[in-house]
Amino acid sequence: MDDPFFRHHDPDVPLQTEAEQTPQPELQPCPGTDANGRRRQPPVWFLLPLLCICLFQVAVLVPQIAHLNIGPGRLFGISDHQDNTHAARLNRAVSGTPRYPQAMIDRHIEDHVTVACTIDAQGRSHDCLVQEGHYAELNQAARDYVVQASYFPAMRNGHPVSSHYRMHFNFLIPPDR
Repeated sequence: MDDPFFRHHDPDVPLQTEAEQTPQPELQPCPGTDANGRRRQPPVWFLLPLLCICLFQVAVLVPQIAHLNIGPGRLFGISDHQDNTHAARLNRAVSGTPRYPQAMIDRHIEDHVTVACTIDAQGRSHDCLVQEGHYAELNQAARDYVVQASYFPAMRNGHPVSSHYRMHFNFLIPPDR
């Protein structure tokens, strides 16, 4: 029984000799080849629907993504388009991080604070007001950060403009304390 060529035989089915076994059909050439064995090319009309789909995608998608200003200049911070429009943004590289008052950490006080202000065309904040917050010390720390921080001004059609800005702070006790 350890013979790998041993075949199990069902006693109810008569044995067939090799001569009685059904012959295997002869292999035929692939229908995609001609008489010389070369692959046949699809007719030109077969490619027409594919061409229509590609043209449709170009006609619909290109206008939709044209405003994204994607290109090599975008990678290096250089824009060759004058239709740059975006909101004001915090310049994290020079603004640092907000200060969490030690007295609030010691008392295990956490809060969410929202500060709204105006960012002028030079990237400076004005008229900063706390819109949400429950503790005066955390509100003051958030407002102080927004006032001293540096910003990239909002842009409209490639020109800096004054805009409203809102920053949210989550003062949460670090888990190691």
